[in-house]
Amino acid sequence: MARVRLATAAASLTLATGSLVLAPAAATAAEQAPTGGCWNWGCEGKNPAAYCGGDARTVDSARLGGSNGALLELRYSPSCEAIWARLSDAPFDENNAKAGDAQIQRNGSSKDYWCQVPVNGSSCYTEMLADHNMTAYAWADYDTSVYYYKGRTGSY
Repeated sequence: MARVRLATAAASLTLATGSLVLAPAAATAAEQAPTGGCWNWGCEGKNPAAYCGGDARTVDSARLGGSNGALLELRYSPSCEAIWARLSDAPFDENNAKAGDAQIQRNGSSKDYWCQVPVNGSSCYTEMLADHNMTAYAWADYDTSVYYYKGRTGSY
């Protein structure tokens, strides 16, 4: 509404003076695009590192296998309103019975994404889920060949 009034006032001044030039008004914070390049449903299934990693934060985490075990994180980007899972400190090589897996699961829906630690790697992260007015949690498992661990975060 303010933009319409400003444009009307500028047009009136231009007509009255015949030569007044005004710079366009700066966009308000609500009108600016998110810093990540996608928002909410537009982020669904996309790579968080490419779109929303800039302001990402860990909103919950869990250790699989004690204080030195694999780290499962529930990651969230406020500018994108998107959420994903990340598993780290989970080395996988030919001695492991199975690669570590992480999954992001939306509550009240069957929508999820998962990732698997690659051979000779130690981490992975899932694609993003939209998170505006919804909640999700992260789940993971990790096999050291000696012990099998699984766990989940709380919902956010």
